[in-house]
Amino acid sequence: MKRNNRKRKIGMVLISIACILLLTGCWGKREVEELAPLLGAGIDLGEKPGTFLITHQFSKPKKGGSGGAEVEDRTFSIEASSGREAIEKISKVTYRSPFMGSLKVIIIGEDVAKAGGFNDMLDFAQRFSEFRRSMYLVLAKGKAQDILNLKLRSGLLPAMAIKNIIESGDEISSFPTVRLGHYLTILSTKITAPILPMLESVKPGEGIEYKPEGKDEAGEIQIQGAGVLRGDRLVDFLTDEETKGYMWLENNVIHRFINTVDLKENGVKFAGQVLKSTTKYKVKDNNGKIELQYLIKASIAVDEILDLKEQLSEPEWVELVKGAEKSFAKVIEKECESSIKKQRELGLDFLGIGRHIEQRNPAYWKTIKDHWEEEIKNFPISLEVQVTVHHSGMSSSSAVNSTGEGQE
Repeated sequence: MKRNNRKRKIGMVLISIACILLLTGCWGKREVEELAPLLGAGIDLGEKPGTFLITHQFSKPKKGGSGGAEVEDRTFSIEASSGREAIEKISKVTYRSPFMGSLKVIIIGEDVAKAGGFNDMLDFAQRFSEFRRSMYLVLAKGKAQDILNLKLRSGLLPAMAIKNIIESGDEISSFPTVRLGHYLTILSTKITAPILPMLESVKPGEGIEYKPEGKDEAGEIQIQGAGVLRGDRLVDFLTDEETKGYMWLENNVIHRFINTVDLKENGVKFAGQVLKSTTKYKVKDNNGKIELQYLIKASIAVDEILDLKEQLSEPEWVELVKGAEKSFAKVIEKECESSIKKQRELGLDFLGIGRHIEQRNPAYWKTIKDHWEEEIKNFPISLEVQVTVHHSGMSSSSAVNSTGEGQE
């Protein structure tokens, strides 16, 4: 019995040793210090036919080992015919191995967007194992290379600044957030026209004033408006108002600042912030005619009241707030109607109406899908907006006619 136990123990030891020897370990590991993390990539047209100007922006640890990143000598532009060729060329001039898994944003230049064909570059981004489909896509007004070469007053790399703007976008909900995976999904439907947020640099005097820190200062970065694509070809731009309408109709408004509303009957102006909103739709048969009905409900807090000239009684204040609700609703309606009008003009379904019809009434969709772009121009769409003011501030009087409320 003892002999059998000894053999059994020896056998278990030999098996354990064999398992250890068969473990793969980290033979293919790469140390972080040996990598150049890629943060941003830009795509522009190359000078030679069939080529792209690819700009890669890498992070570089600051001297002394402190955190952060520097722009100096870490942004490269290479003319190449493919994404793989661009990486190969850039790898020859970087002293670290490029790491693509850290890529945050891809910027598509205006020239290549108008010419079309940039999907070939995005195809590499979805196939190469290091890339992630969660990276953001934006459209540049001008060249992507110029955006990535900006020196920002914040000291941030442009790629990181763009990422931060996009990820804080819910606070204003005035532009769409588009990730690579979502963009590819929209393309695969062949119903909805892709839409990308518009990115541009802003210099002093162009709607904003600030003090440049040097004569070479190019400006700050902002995202405003969007571009509508047919496949991967830019067809037209959406204004800020049209883009905001798109956000309402797509149920993408988390928070929004509503521009001052003028109540013409008494000259009072209101400005508010959206606390909550929902957009629902119905595909309805209206006397034999299929139409799409939108219902938007929004809860708004009043942040500012202008031109309130007199102290109001409680009933007068209640009536004024009811008027504000109607006026806020008119602003939302105007934004949505401008977006719908743009869709009709372009004949491109960037609002995804065809997708809604296909989901709710597939039988009807089969009868119109082959000539949907023509149907878009006249397809019936109705809109109802309901606004509730849930917070109207702490006072029913303005600062200019205060009766002493809040005084110590």
